[in-house]
Amino acid sequence: MIKRTINHNRIMTVLAIGLIAALLPGCGVAKAKGDTLAAYEQLEALEYEGALAALDMAEESGENKALIARARGIACMGLAEYEEALSYFNECLSYSDWRIDEMDFDVNYYMADAYEKLSDYVSAAQTYTAILDLKEREVLAHYRRGVDYLYMNDHDAAIVDFGRALEIAPDDYDLRIEIAGRLSENGYEDEGQRYLEDFLAEKEKKLSDYDKGRIYFYLEDYESAKSYFEEARDEDDQNTILFLGKTYEMLGDYNYATSTYQNYLTKHPEAAIIYNQLGMARIQSGDYAGAKEAFSTAKSLGNTGIDQTLAFNEIVASEYTGDFQTARNLMDAYLKKYPDDEEAQRENIFLSTR
Repeated sequence: MIKRTINHNRIMTVLAIGLIAALLPGCGVAKAKGDTLAAYEQLEALEYEGALAALDMAEESGENKALIARARGIACMGLAEYEEALSYFNECLSYSDWRIDEMDFDVNYYMADAYEKLSDYVSAAQTYTAILDLKEREVLAHYRRGVDYLYMNDHDAAIVDFGRALEIAPDDYDLRIEIAGRLSENGYEDEGQRYLEDFLAEKEKKLSDYDKGRIYFYLEDYESAKSYFEEARDEDDQNTILFLGKTYEMLGDYNYATSTYQNYLTKHPEAAIIYNQLGMARIQSGDYAGAKEAFSTAKSLGNTGIDQTLAFNEIVASEYTGDFQTARNLMDAYLKKYPDDEEAQRENIFLSTR
């Protein structure tokens, strides 16, 4: 086996703060019928080529043009064909009448995402502005436009949007944490930390032990986080167990973290996100075979909501065990499903040399 230095950044993590939920199936899909409905079901299974084939049949049958265009755009997003996706989303909008409905907003969010994938943050921000012109209290649009402004090095504009989002949703703890994270990753670590410190000072009496623990976790005060998570500990609550285990990982106690996850899984064997974190902890402790088993078990559950994360992590765990042939096979299947994953593309280059 070839010894390698472990780069833990190569392991995909699952954010506990999933601020932006997937828009699929989204608005208007309830109206889908026939081959169009079949295509949307394919999209949910991430079968993009199959969805496009079904949409060709839907078009021949004269089914709803707007839903077909929207679905083609989503399929192209999945295939990393962002320019084509934008073309289909624009086509979808062309079928709208003077009445702006929820699907119009939904498609605009997809368009903004496509622009972001193309690193065209100006167009993405303009798209969010168009949304906000009609729905000025859209928290997600304010937040996302703020992120785009950060990428455009317009810190002041970003802060205005973040402030507006928090003004609309003052008690959205996840939003506060997400904004702090975005600021930190764009070079404003101190400011991001102040967002959390000020929030803690302002809301401390109203916060649960669990939420206090989360804020201390993101402030990297793991001892305080551990204390609050232990106070909040509920053996049947997935989020508390997840954060408690991750806190012990950050403190270097992988054995305790592993036992915390395993105890939960004994009662809740369907918890894919806990299996994933168990795999992460095992990677950290050098138990690569055990990590691979955890990722593989979670994948076998099906429709986990974190299928991409699990698939990538299983590849990396296979590498760590020295099973490069399995890793290559898994990578081939992965890249067919997630072709725009740049990290996986780089990893594939490494695998090709083994």
